Amino acid sequence: MKIKAIIFDMNGVFIKDSGPLSKRIEKDFKIGADEIYPLIKTALKQVRVPEANSRPIWQPVLERLKMTYEDFFKYWFGGESLNEELLQYTKELRQQGYRIIILSNNFPERTNNYRQLYPELFREIDEQYFSWETGNIKPNPESYTQIIEKHDYLPNEYLYFDDSEENLASAQKLGINVRLYQNLQDTKNFISTLQNV
Repeated sequence: MKIKAIIFDMNGVFIKDSGPLSKRIEKDFKIGADEIYPLIKTALKQVRVPEANSRPIWQPVLERLKMTYEDFFKYWFGGESLNEELLQYTKELRQQGYRIIILSNNFPERTNNYRQLYPELFREIDEQYFSWETGNIKPNPESYTQIIEKHDYLPNEYLYFDDSEENLASAQKLGINVRLYQNLQDTKNFISTLQNV
């Protein structure tokens, strides 16, 4: 088996955070995570699709936090950072001939923030699939088949890293090699093992 392309999730893999948003809000705003999380979850389900009208969707969250649209995202994204070590390793993988792909359930404000803050990441990516641009949301099989159908690679010539077991299980059913993302060293070890098969 020869891996030709490696698919990475974005959040929890390339993007690190300082803890779940609802827990940060609980600490900083004294609003229970069990109260704010359902509001955030409901909004996320709606904004991850193409042409969603974001502002009214986020309004219940903004009203509860008494924050403006701009300040809310500034607060949220301020708790995130780029996984620099993984980015460096990605450069090495590309030099070895692997195609690097990002597959992410995401929404415009967050994606555009990443594109603006981390151009070095997007320079090292061959393809990017964001749900709000493609309309395909993980773990729906279409999220993975849209990639498979674009290339002449067989499903087992892909390797997919995600921090969601549900997403990995869906991809694995299609024949894609999967690995739960834990840390850089585990990623390196797993890829090295496959290279030696």
